[in-house]
Amino acid sequence: HHLPDHEAALAEAARVLAPGGALVVREFDPDHPLGRLLVAGEHAIGMDSRFLTPDDLAAAMDAVGLDPRIVDRGFGYTVAGVRR
Repeated sequence: HHLPDHEAALAEAARVLAPGGALVVREFDPDHPLGRLLVAGEHAIGMDSRFLTPDDLAAAMDAVGLDPRIVDRGFGYTVAGVRR
């Protein structure tokens, strides 16, 4: 959530992965009650954080050629994407 360009970072990760390689991202869900607090707190102290929901991260991984799976959900969630 601290990367200025999520799409470019995901595209570069997908580019350097070998076919069948995996990218695993552990992140905080901005739609979870604790996630909303985290987002508000980071913005209150001047951070330009951009959080993605699990579904949005999975869609972004799909868009760069990864086969995404949401491994778990909650305040902290995990999405794994395997290069096609």
